[in-house]
Amino acid sequence: MLYKNIQGLRAVAALMVMFAHIYPALPMQAHWTLPYVSTMGPGGVDLFFVISGFVVYLSADRLGKKAEIVGRWLSFREFTVKRVFRIYPVYWVAFFVASVLLLTTTLVVAPPEISERPLWGLLLLIDQPNNRIGAAWTLQYEVTFYAICALAILLFPRRILLMLGPVAVAVFLGWVAGIVKPTAYLFLEFVFGIVVALLVQRKISGHAASSLAVGVGGILIGAVYFYSQGGWWVLGHMWRVLCFGLPSAFIVYGLVAMEIRAGWVFSRLWVGVGDSSYSLYLWHYPLFAVLAACYADLGIMSRVPVEVLALTSCSIAVLFGFVSYYGIERPINKSGWVARLAGTTGNKPAPMAADLKAEMA
Repeated sequence: MLYKNIQGLRAVAALMVMFAHIYPALPMQAHWTLPYVSTMGPGGVDLFFVISGFVVYLSADRLGKKAEIVGRWLSFREFTVKRVFRIYPVYWVAFFVASVLLLTTTLVVAPPEISERPLWGLLLLIDQPNNRIGAAWTLQYEVTFYAICALAILLFPRRILLMLGPVAVAVFLGWVAGIVKPTAYLFLEFVFGIVVALLVQRKISGHAASSLAVGVGGILIGAVYFYSQGGWWVLGHMWRVLCFGLPSAFIVYGLVAMEIRAGWVFSRLWVGVGDSSYSLYLWHYPLFAVLAACYADLGIMSRVPVEVLALTSCSIAVLFGFVSYYGIERPINKSGWVARLAGTTGNKPAPMAADLKAEMA
């Protein structure tokens, strides 16, 4: 099932990250809104992770059950091929463009503190941070989570939690023992999404409004705490999981429960932005660099209010996200040849097409 509220939340998450990244691109480092947006904005990543845990688990679980009919290899193949083509083609296009800009101009296409990493690792999304597509550091976690789900379909098609559960426990115990990378805690946010998916599978949809209120309030309180303690670079990632990941789970559950109970849903515009949220997420940072350079060349940087330039850049980025989605993402994911590679028919939607449409990478 395609949840409109999940797509709307994708739009919210992408916009949160985008707004946080406009400040380095323009002379806004002293703007009064910076402390608020720079604290809240990165929380969009945590919202994305919870959403991915929710949607990807539902897809993997349904394909695992489908394995009883078509076999585990075909289910594994369908899940893997669709995940690969959902993530990599548009990322490689953005990566190539950013690389050309990096090599041929003086534009800052990613946060300047990011060091150079081996090219092959960045292309395969198995290494980070990413000095071409700065926001793509999160995709390493996404790809790893997809790989775990794919392996679960192959090994335990009817009980994929037999794979996902021990991984979650291992991450938690690794945190307790202090033997895992700090950022590994972010995998727990996928777990939060899985818990929400299990509730939805059991048709539990009560307390939707109160859950949403708890989630929104929790993120606001978490943002205040982060700011009071010195920000993202001071507190550890476990605090990030608690202050932003856990409230995001309440938000996801609350909005999905509302939709199940025929309550409030996001409008078509928000759903459309959610469809293109992956493209927006990839392109916005290098696009901001190009736009800032254009403003400087036109001599309008000092003549136009910086707020106008910021809103203009963000609006262009959203429109560019639509262009990338309809020009690259959607044609590839809807193509017959990808369906054939996945082992599904190219003439009608695969059984999981509606769920896959709701996924991010």
